[in-house]
Amino acid sequence: MDPGRHQLAVESERDEMSRVSDARESFDAALIPGMRDRLAGAYARFRAAEAEEMKALAPPEVGGTAGAYRQRDCPCCGAGSAGVTPVLRAQGLDLIDCPGCGLTYSRAILNEAADVARYAKSTLDPEALLLRGSAPYLELEIARDRYYLSRLLEGGVRQGQLLEIGCGTGTLLLEAARLGWQALGVEPSRAATEMARERGAQVVHGWFPTDLPDASWSFDAVAVLDVLEHFAEPLRFLKDLRARLAPGGRLLVQVPNWDSLLVRLEGEHSSVVTPGHWSYFTPRTLPALLARSGFRALSVETVVSELDRIMAHPPARIADWLHRLRPAASIGTLRAAQLHDLCLGYKLVGIFAPD
Repeated sequence: MDPGRHQLAVESERDEMSRVSDARESFDAALIPGMRDRLAGAYARFRAAEAEEMKALAPPEVGGTAGAYRQRDCPCCGAGSAGVTPVLRAQGLDLIDCPGCGLTYSRAILNEAADVARYAKSTLDPEALLLRGSAPYLELEIARDRYYLSRLLEGGVRQGQLLEIGCGTGTLLLEAARLGWQALGVEPSRAATEMARERGAQVVHGWFPTDLPDASWSFDAVAVLDVLEHFAEPLRFLKDLRARLAPGGRLLVQVPNWDSLLVRLEGEHSSVVTPGHWSYFTPRTLPALLARSGFRALSVETVVSELDRIMAHPPARIADWLHRLRPAASIGTLRAAQLHDLCLGYKLVGIFAPD
């Protein structure tokens, strides 16, 4: 996919992104008066619990207790990681830029058994469910999921069977069902599964694809929201996923954006940089990974500006990171729409079709 799309090289793209940007404002907490205050209490409790869990998940040499780690090479192109200088070190983990394909990833990852086990008995679940069940969080999540479903339909998908892998508490499934989709979720957290079912969503507790009720099922759309970054072997996961897309099917992916201006400003202190996030994607490397799995990008954009949190940083530091990330950009007063035009928002979202 031509990265020039993100810089709005032609007028028609400017018009389209202006329309999209307006819709994205409906779930951008930075742009909704009073939303930060409404979320503050639940988020403070969640972040405190998250910090304790991340300490346990860190490598043993820095005090982690979850299990052993192993070294790996690039999960996208397979280029070796030995001797590559880290671009960031946080919580005992070295993040490196692959010299082959440019993907940023954690060189060390938790062993598979321990990584799987943590979902079954996460101490973070109670606070996560309190946050996700709170009125302001649901308000944003519902608006976001309605936007994502509209983007899927714009991508040419038939409104039929939808699968969400890692469906959490089921909001996307409920919104899809409301619009006429037949929606099914797969979720490894038992607590989240139970909450989703209580809300009326159809959810299987377990893992994709092994716990699908019928291995022969295919889907018109598959959604993976804040999931792909957790896989040690994302190519294998994506190839399994592709095999279960019906002809004309579409894949919706959301991941943290490594090109996010806020993430780069916060560096090792960002909540995005954490054990359990094994790969870090940009508007260039996400489509590249998907291409290796047999997908082509129909659209790639960012959502959630985090503009207020960005503006809390010193202006000189903001200008420095803007120049590093997008050297050709010329920006006066920074606005949310500009961040999205340059794909510097907090979350990266793509619609993909099988080749």
